[in-house]
Amino acid sequence: MATELKMPQMGYDMEEGTVVRWLKEEGSAVNRNEAVAEIETDKAIVEFESDSEGVLLKIIAPEGTVVPVGQTIAVIGDEGEETDNISILDLRPPEEGKSDPTKNATPPTEPQESTPALSVTKEASEVSTGRILSTPIARRMAEERNIDLSYISGSGPGGRITKNDVENYKPDNSNVEKPAEPSISVAPTSTTIVVSNTDSHSETSEKQPISKMRQQIARVTVKSKTEKPHFYVSADINMTNAMSIRKQINEQLKDDGVRLTVNDLIVKACIQALTKYPKFNAYYEEDGIQYNDKINIAVAIAEEEGLIVPAILDCGEKSLRQVSQMIKDLADRSSNGTLSPQEYSGGTFAISNLGMFDVSSFVAIIHPPQSAVLAVGTVSEKPIVTDGEITVGQVMTATISADHRIVDGAEGAQFLIEVKRLLQSPTSLLV
Repeated sequence: MATELKMPQMGYDMEEGTVVRWLKEEGSAVNRNEAVAEIETDKAIVEFESDSEGVLLKIIAPEGTVVPVGQTIAVIGDEGEETDNISILDLRPPEEGKSDPTKNATPPTEPQESTPALSVTKEASEVSTGRILSTPIARRMAEERNIDLSYISGSGPGGRITKNDVENYKPDNSNVEKPAEPSISVAPTSTTIVVSNTDSHSETSEKQPISKMRQQIARVTVKSKTEKPHFYVSADINMTNAMSIRKQINEQLKDDGVRLTVNDLIVKACIQALTKYPKFNAYYEEDGIQYNDKINIAVAIAEEEGLIVPAILDCGEKSLRQVSQMIKDLADRSSNGTLSPQEYSGGTFAISNLGMFDVSSFVAIIHPPQSAVLAVGTVSEKPIVTDGEITVGQVMTATISADHRIVDGAEGAQFLIEVKRLLQSPTSLLV
């Protein structure tokens, strides 16, 4: 019997996705859990895996099509099976789903000079009219820098253009138009001098369109703060022992390519604390609290356009070394757009670390449908009083944001103190 592959919901509040590329052709054999297409969400491009096996009988949504969540994009079944009963609903090309910032603009009454930009030759513009494979961040950066993506060679999978490709692109200076010189005009009946320059700003500055990622972030954070009654608990953690043991491990295992980070230690401590306090790894539902069988730690990663929170999956029984490797692998695949749907949306608890920005402390917004997030700042030298003696130690401030519908302040304090205990006695993280 034929099975319909539907556009998955690969993120909280995701409403539609774009079919970027089909990895299988019609008539190809497909195994269960095999990647068949690349789907672009508001934040990333992820591989879409088939939940059944058979033959790819029909592709409903061609590459570049915007498809609502839950709508059929392809059909898998036995070879020769009929697919005429599959209905095609609300499919549209990407261009129809994007707003045109100039659509309602008032046309100028006089000719105006354009903003300096890269000149594009006729030959270059006619090279290809097909879709250029690129990540959402790369396209946004190219738009902001007024760069034609057809000039850039992609280094990502399948020749996809990445953020680094755009950042490293150096245009031929001969193709760059120089800004026009300022012109001065004198009104014939007035002594007022009007100075015009294409680089100057009018009294009403230009409005920057909101990217799909920022729209998604806006929806999710507003919904979270509206529906989830946040409360916050903070504590200072003496990281002196943790920093010392981290240094020892990195020196001993440097030949193996192992390099533990502070964040690796924090993630491991949270994993062990969640095992002891599973409410922080649960979801709130109207008819009860839904506990998760697995611990999936989501790690906030800052991208050019905004924040994504992919997760290391089923890490409850992983060693510190394995956790470190999983986090590095997650970051690498996040940057080149090869996250799986489950990694993208399957987090059960989140950690946001701004220590690299020299931030002492902050509070984070819970990422739905999760119920808690730990925010940590930088590790810095501070005076510590022990038994009446003042010493200098390395201290980090951590703040837990939690959903008050599931846990209370006292439970939040217990969880945070457990994380503190584990980090201050880091040998327990090595077991």
